[in-house]
Amino acid sequence: MNTNNIIKRIKVAFIGLCTILAPLPWGGVGVGFSSCSDDNTGSVNISGDCLVQKFVLNDQYEGSIDMVTKLIKVKVPVDFTAKNNMVVTSMVVSPGAESNIKQGDHINMEADQTLRVTNGDLVMNYRIAVRNDEAKINNFYLAGNRGAIDEETKTITVYVLSISGVDLSNATFDVSGSEDAVSYPASGSAADFSDPENPFQITLRDNTAESTYTVKVILIEKPVAVFVGSAATVDELNDEEKAAAKCLTSNIIGSAYVTWKQIAGYEELLDDCKLIFFHRNTVDYTNFSSFEGGEKDAIEAVPNLKNYWKKGGAFVLQRQGVNLAVALDAMPEEGCPNNCFNGGKGEGGDRMGDDPWTLPIFDKSHALWQGLVTNPANPNPEAVYTLDKDYTISNTCVQFHWDGVSGDALYQKFDEVTGGKARRLTGHRDEISSWELKNFNGEFGKGGIICFGAGVLDWYSPTDYISVYHENMDKILMNAYHYLTGE
Repeated sequence: MNTNNIIKRIKVAFIGLCTILAPLPWGGVGVGFSSCSDDNTGSVNISGDCLVQKFVLNDQYEGSIDMVTKLIKVKVPVDFTAKNNMVVTSMVVSPGAESNIKQGDHINMEADQTLRVTNGDLVMNYRIAVRNDEAKINNFYLAGNRGAIDEETKTITVYVLSISGVDLSNATFDVSGSEDAVSYPASGSAADFSDPENPFQITLRDNTAESTYTVKVILIEKPVAVFVGSAATVDELNDEEKAAAKCLTSNIIGSAYVTWKQIAGYEELLDDCKLIFFHRNTVDYTNFSSFEGGEKDAIEAVPNLKNYWKKGGAFVLQRQGVNLAVALDAMPEEGCPNNCFNGGKGEGGDRMGDDPWTLPIFDKSHALWQGLVTNPANPNPEAVYTLDKDYTISNTCVQFHWDGVSGDALYQKFDEVTGGKARRLTGHRDEISSWELKNFNGEFGKGGIICFGAGVLDWYSPTDYISVYHENMDKILMNAYHYLTGE
């Protein structure tokens, strides 16, 4: 039989995404897809459906069936523990269809199982998942400030800068938690957080599970670490910067978001501060003059920033923010990165596949790279993973690169333009994408400056992904904090 005739006689529709197992004239089996509809137009039998219409375990737990994701989710009470021996007490599939799991079967649902339904030459795979009712809060933000959650005591502590201007009597909160839980009041509502004698409470419910959390607000006069920007509040930052800011404030107790104007107008604000994090994700600044023109608020704060640095304060500067090092006199003006691209592109950049990009590092023993999640399939110790499959980045890079210059010649050139005040952290033989600057006293380490210009050091993805390696970003930032503060 001619294969073209087979193709012509099979009408393929992608609704339902069932698999067609079709014998080929030269031997073997070809795989196609169909909607499991009534399209029987040739020698392949696709006349039936592969639908699961009902699925019940233990006579009482009926699954919800999502035909888009092919997920059959069965909810059980919060205290249910007998998942290792559940009985399929009712299952209805399309007429004529067969399945690998049948009514009356005992199955172990401590892990998800695959239900394979066939009807003639059509095949559809479903995933069966049994989930306990659960009502836990995973994240709580009050006016952009992330709370620290104590699951044992069901308390949430939120640190708010006293001069932030947040109206605690009518502040908006955002909450995310267990997949099926509903919050009362609803996320996105405004509430009164101003009375410590009558603290705000929020309840999550999911069938048999219910949890009530008490929110405690602590006003910070002088934060121990800050993320700084020009936006009036953290929620007004762009998505990339906002994600970075929330990482800092959620990992360091007593940290806060502050504005350049607050630093410029209130030098004492930094009295207890040990680290300033400035991540600027914006248009390319190809020289210091363009940075000065684009970041006027930051330039106004430079006198107070210099005093802070002189007293031993440290910085983490990222992307276009690395140019602040010139304003601090931490490196010469000609030391601004000369190879900048994709700035202002937004978040619609490259989407990672099965093999995400890696960050090439020069010194694997440096404190920044300790304790990271590694990929066993990639034995290269100089390859750091920060991205995951389906993660999308803008790939904004701020780095040093000179055409035709690589290896030792590149490193010598880098030393020249940075005045010998820097050492390279990440990059290839023909570029340097992250570097470390000495502290005010001319030494590396405590009170110094870390500059991140590499594109793969990214905080926000507009596309959904399952995090395996992206949590390394949090770890790298915390490693930088401990390294630069000596704590």
